[in-house]
Formats: sequence, structure tokens, C-alpha cells
Amino acid sequence: MSRSGRRRPLILFGLAVLAVLLQGALELTRRPVRQRDYAEKMAAAQKADEAFTTLRRHLRMEGAEIDKVNDPAGTGLVGPEFSLVTNARGDLEAKLTSLNPNWAAVLVELFHRAGLRPGDPVAVAVTGSFPGLNVAVYAALETMELAPVVVTSVGASMWGANDPSFTWLDMERILREERVLHVRSAAATLGGGDDMGQGLSPEGRRLLEASIARNEVPLLGSQNIEEAIAKRMSFFDEALRGRVPKCFVNVGGGVASLGSSQNRILIPRGFAETLEAKNWPRKGTLTLMSDRGVPVIHLLEVASLAREYGLPVAPDYLPEPGEGEIFVRDGYRLELVAAFLLLYGALCAVVLAPEVRRNLLGAVRFRRRAGGAA
Repeated sequence: MSRSGRRRPLILFGLAVLAVLLQGALELTRRPVRQRDYAEKMAAAQKADEAFTTLRRHLRMEGAEIDKVNDPAGTGLVGPEFSLVTNARGDLEAKLTSLNPNWAAVLVELFHRAGLRPGDPVAVAVTGSFPGLNVAVYAALETMELAPVVVTSVGASMWGANDPSFTWLDMERILREERVLHVRSAAATLGGGDDMGQGLSPEGRRLLEASIARNEVPLLGSQNIEEAIAKRMSFFDEALRGRVPKCFVNVGGGVASLGSSQNRILIPRGFAETLEAKNWPRKGTLTLMSDRGVPVIHLLEVASLAREYGLPVAPDYLPEPGEGEIFVRDGYRLELVAAFLLLYGALCAVVLAPEVRRNLLGAVRFRRRAGGAA
């Protein structure tokens, strides 16, 4: 073996070791990097946090007892397991996960993905099942100065806003009276089976109607689920005065939004520019909006969404605004990356150039000798 042939493995080994050392240096010097729209996300999270504090203070003033076992953070936004207005089973882990003001930052990010700008019309459907997420949506809407039209299904699943005397509409009114959040529902339904309170007792439906009446929200009544969906679509059209919404937001598993309980597994969570065509058992307002070309945001499967955006699952504390990877993530120092890249590239050029030149010249000489021999 020639001298250059023996030296080549050593050169390559040395360059590989240097590359590993430089990568190690980059890893050791990573630092927290603020994510896009940091200030806007922080403003929305702080607004949501203020809303949580306001509702908790209201409950204490009313002398309400907070279940510290099922609501370890003491938010007061975890309702009872059962009540006369409970319309479905609920997952306590999901409910606790939703009680985080930093969901408002996630909504800001999703709204930007939808390309929303101040003044854009947004159609929103919420239920009483996730009051924490409702607060987050409202906080993000107001922070980004959007123009929402909200329809609320007042009924709630277990551990949601299912206290008949403290429904989501009551919370919404308190936040408006305290001038914390100003968005209000433009219409309301009973929610639950067929969006008309099916499955509840007559007394349960009466309590929901009483909540709608005392909060002075128009009732969007219907006789069956098809009519409920059609009425919602017409209501959004009229309320938006002919403007097509720039986005549709759905919070929870309201059947008028989903169309059918089977659609829970067919509709992707989070943001979707368009929904893929599927064999829908029935199309709800979410799917019908997508058919019109409206981007949709679907907030369900809360624990999975939380993991996706770096938020804690079922925390036993109330996170502070600004916590989580939605705000800050570790990143490389770009000036070091650029410097190391230049250094390594220059070193490779200096070290490998003679080897490359030698190989090229060797090939030329070989061809000449081969030609002479012929």
C-alpha cells in the first residue's frame, strides 16, 4: 500500500472525530429560544389566567366548596361527576389537562396557521364540557382582535361546567361583567343527545333552559338533529351577514358540530386546512364548514393535543402563563453553527484537496500509460 493510501483512513478518522466534537459543542451550548408570536401567545395566556382567577374568586365569594380531590389545582372549573344537566361520560384526565391558561397560546398558533388577521370573522361552537378550553379560545380571539360568532351547547359531560347554577353561560357572563373577556354567545342550544337535551330528565332540560334565559341568550331550538345542524348553519350565515368565516373552531364533542358520535374518530384533532372525504354517517357543522373551504380547528382528545404542544397532562397545579414548549424551546446557537460549518468546510478543503488532486493526477497518468502500452 502506498503512503497516501495508508494516510487516508487516518485523515477520515480525524475529520469524523472533529465532527463529533463540534456537534457535542453545539449540543452543550443550546439555549432557550422564543417561538414565533411569543408576545401574542403570552398576552393570550395571561388573559386566560386572569379569567381563571376571576372565576375562582367569584366562587369563593359565593361560598362554593371546591373539590380538592378531583380539582387539585383548586380552579373551581371541575364540576360534579353527576348532575341533572350531565349529558355524557367525561374523562377527568382530559378535564384537568384543559385547565391550563397556556392553551390560549396554542390557539394563537393555530389561528396563525389558519392565516387569520385582525377583524377576520370566525365561527365558534363550544359546549359546557371544557370551560377551560372555552376560556382559552375566547382569550386568543380577543388577543388577535378577531370577530367571532359563538353558539354554545349549554349541557356538559362529567367534570365540566355541569353545575346547573354555574354553567358555561354563567361563567361567560361573569367574565364579561368583570371586563376580563368580552366575547359572548350569540345563541345557545341544550346540547346533549340530538343537541336538544335528549337523555336528560325534564327537570334537567328545564335547568338548562333557565340558564339560557337568565343569561339572556337566544335559544336555538329544534325538533331533531338534522334541523339542529341546519339551524346552526343558517344562524352562522345570518350572524356573519353573508361573510364566509375565515375559520371554524369547535370545542368538545357537541353532536351538532360533529354530526354523529361515530365522527369523533373520523375528524382529526387540531388544525385542518380541509377535511378528507369520508363516508360520514352524518355531516355536522364542522364538516359542512370544511366543505365550504373553511379551515377548521377541532379541540378534542385533549391529552393527545397537550402532548403534541408540550403542555402537561392532568397537572395537579395551575400552570403559570409562559410555561411549555409552545413558548420556548431549546435551540442551537446559530452563530456557532455557522462558524463551525465554515471551519469544518475549510478544514476539509485544506486536508482533502491534496488527496483529491493526487487521485486525479494518478488517474491521468494511469490512462496515459495505458494508452502508451496500447
